[in-house]
Amino acid sequence: MCLQEVYTKNWDDTYDHWFKREGYGAQMFQSVYKSHGVSVSWNKERFEVVDQLCVRMDGTEQVCGEKLETDNVALIVVLRFTEEDKDAGLVVSNTHLYWKPSACFERLQQQVLLQRAVRKMQDKYPKYACISCGDYNTTPDDAGYALLTMPRPVTLNEWQLDNLLPQTQADEEDSDDSDSAKPLSYSEMAAAGTCAETDESISKRRKLEDEEREIEQQLQRDTQRVEQLVNTMQEEGQVLKSCYGTYADVDPSYRTEQWKGEPVYTNYSLWKGTLDYIFYSPSKLAVHEVLSLPKEDKLMPGIPNDKFSSDHVSLVARFGFNR
Repeated sequence: MCLQEVYTKNWDDTYDHWFKREGYGAQMFQSVYKSHGVSVSWNKERFEVVDQLCVRMDGTEQVCGEKLETDNVALIVVLRFTEEDKDAGLVVSNTHLYWKPSACFERLQQQVLLQRAVRKMQDKYPKYACISCGDYNTTPDDAGYALLTMPRPVTLNEWQLDNLLPQTQADEEDSDDSDSAKPLSYSEMAAAGTCAETDESISKRRKLEDEEREIEQQLQRDTQRVEQLVNTMQEEGQVLKSCYGTYADVDPSYRTEQWKGEPVYTNYSLWKGTLDYIFYSPSKLAVHEVLSLPKEDKLMPGIPNDKFSSDHVSLVARFGFNR
């Protein structure tokens, strides 16, 4: 069982005691500055822990040379069957990626970091299957989803690539600037006539030219960084499948062409959409069952409510090993 946004007080007062009472082992990894984290729990009669790894998702210097400040975390627990095939087991990861909708570039860095950590465990336990759970804060039409699930090489569309470009402070402030506050561009000044420029207009023109040149150079640098991350994802990462990736085939009322076979929502609050996933390695595992999602009339106008304690619905899957 993988949980996100587990508050430390709730863990200490409730969850940890409940898991122990019910015969479950459990681990929690907390963010540094937030009062919550992620947890992984398992049935102790069926599994024993052989390894684990805590990942701070801001340690991305090794990914692209810069450190993030999101305070997101991930937890990887390696489980071995206690009674069945002793060589069989699971590498289970759980994470909660950066929430900001425009931060696709930051989430891609986090995905690369998590992918490397999972691969490190898989290299130690090559016969173990991989299950990666979490709130990825990524919709099924995002580049991050495609890079996890599509066969190599992945071809991203222009919209996906544009969304991956880092957001600058200037990008965020542009929408707040009024038209009257924006200076004329060089082309606009040139179109106004060929009269002699004043010292002030020359200064403005040169400043605009410098700014446009810097913007173009920064765009080239950012594009190279994105291409590097995309290539790294494809070269180092395995292709996973989403347990709910064909859910619309089971219940067509949840179908949306934009999001392929994924359900219309896993989050149902002011914003409604799919952000949560159970990914798995299809070479070793097969999905036998998934939990049906609650109908929309049970969730309206939004959750949490008296029946659902979170703004995200639960995802549950039953797996079998490929033989």
